Amino acid sequence: MTRFCTTCCDREALEKAAGRVLFGLAACRRIGWRGAVVVAGEGGRGGSGSERETGREGRVSGDATVRQVVWLRGQVTFGTMRLEPGSVWRPGVTDRFGREEEKAAERAGASGLEFTFAGPLAADYVNFLEENFGRMVRLPPGSPALRAARALAAAAEAGARREVMSRRVFGWLAALHETLEERQVHLQDLLRGRIDHLLPEGAAHGYSVKALAAHLGCTPGWLARRLQQAWRRPAGEVLHALRLQHARELLATTGAGAGEVAWRCGFASASSFSKAFRRAMGMTPTQARVLGKKGTGGRGTKAGGNAIMRVMEERRRRGPTELRVLPAGEDVMAATVWGGAYFQCDGGETDKAYNMPFDISINKITRGIHWVVTLEGEAVFETGGYSLTVHPGMVVVYSSPSKGRWMTPSGRPWRRVWVKVRCDWGNEALLALGTAHGWAAMVPLASRPVRLARQCVREWNEHRNRPSVEMSRSGYEWLLAWWELLHSGRVRPLVDARGQAVLPDMREVALPSFFRRIKTITGYAKQIGYSRSHTMRKLSEQWKGGTPAQIIRRQRLAQAALDLRRTRLPVVEIARRSQFASAGSFIPAFRREFGMTPLAYRLAQI
Repeated sequence: MTRFCTTCCDREALEKAAGRVLFGLAACRRIGWRGAVVVAGEGGRGGSGSERETGREGRVSGDATVRQVVWLRGQVTFGTMRLEPGSVWRPGVTDRFGREEEKAAERAGASGLEFTFAGPLAADYVNFLEENFGRMVRLPPGSPALRAARALAAAAEAGARREVMSRRVFGWLAALHETLEERQVHLQDLLRGRIDHLLPEGAAHGYSVKALAAHLGCTPGWLARRLQQAWRRPAGEVLHALRLQHARELLATTGAGAGEVAWRCGFASASSFSKAFRRAMGMTPTQARVLGKKGTGGRGTKAGGNAIMRVMEERRRRGPTELRVLPAGEDVMAATVWGGAYFQCDGGETDKAYNMPFDISINKITRGIHWVVTLEGEAVFETGGYSLTVHPGMVVVYSSPSKGRWMTPSGRPWRRVWVKVRCDWGNEALLALGTAHGWAAMVPLASRPVRLARQCVREWNEHRNRPSVEMSRSGYEWLLAWWELLHSGRVRPLVDARGQAVLPDMREVALPSFFRRIKTITGYAKQIGYSRSHTMRKLSEQWKGGTPAQIIRRQRLAQAALDLRRTRLPVVEIARRSQFASAGSFIPAFRREFGMTPLAYRLAQI
């Protein structure tokens, strides 16, 4: 007989799991203000000029050595680094703002924030951003990420409790991540001949093919060819025309002098700018400013005869080019594993009953942790010699694949909502929490984790093959809601009549995943210890949307498509990782699924 434990979860055990769930901030220091240090955490209000220890509840364990500097106002030079408003810099271990640098910033009216992170999650995220976007990045004025940085500093000053601080730390890093990804998306417009984002992006990279190529992660030669293809002119001419277009906009809309316009548009001097501008536009910068104020903008001048300017004007009149939607094959079962700094979840809600036992030991294509809560009806979960009949409000957490199965002996509908967490961060967190609170419990159906799961699973599924910061945000919010519910005392672990847990330690019944290791049904059956006929029959009962061989092939190709989008691995290596014998067999299979070759698919994504 199943009973409810009269006490809530083991709080001490939950505390040990905090580092796997919470993003920690050890300190926030304001640079350029008097009274420099703010200490993060519950009860961790900082004083002037010195750091104070936070209370135990506010501390997230971990080596607090990972730092970021976010510059908000003015300019300052630190060694070889020039910090301007919007600069985000990851200092090295020996890079420190000393008293001299503090005074220099104060004299210049410059100011910024220095964050020191605690715990493994925040450090992992900062390292991921540095590896993928560089040690120094610059955000545009008014960026939502800068607002998130200020909100984090304000929460630290207010001594917010650790769950609030975790949301703020993750919110800042996710906003930075999203802004940097959007900046890369803007460069796609350059390759498609769009002008919407070209001027700010060109200015940010000095109108240099080499600098743009370094930012995009491709070779200058390849980028030059793509630019010529998109704009029908050599890349150097395109970027030079962009500089002049930027200059014309500045002259028409600002009061900046010719020297400042020349500097902002990447010219060596005001005189070289004036010569180039007059040669291309048929007028001096001063004349262009006057015409701009009159509203003519220089139309009808020599600029109208410039071939590149004509292309720009044509594209401006046509408006943004519609991006071609890539053809895709059926995606019934394919679900990629993103990797990297994301909280990746998917799941579903259904009332389907099982005609035959659903064997979770055989679903080994991808790995993950399942969180399943019963809404209506009942079912039976068997694993490791244990059997549990679940009723409304019961939640079960287990690894996939593992030794277990679900059954609905009554044959009546069983409504449940489930979340499958596929990311390393989420898997480690749920395993740590399961170890602390047990693997089966009673939860209020109106609780926030249940509501969030029901709200989010459809959208998670729609985006499951495209890494998304937005989906990562909602995935982390669900995980944090589960953590908060466990701490609230409203979750009651399930025990039997002897007071023992109703399920075994699910880590002990977990099975190895064959992620990226399944090549054929015959080989798969051999690896899991079944005959080919038995494996085919079981998979056909459990997998819908094609034969088992078709579903496995779609899964391999979906993961290959993700590798093409997110990595610079050669096609030969992606074919090998996708369990194809050679690139020669991989390319035709990919073309049949996505309607284009792997190389064409990769180029269409850039």
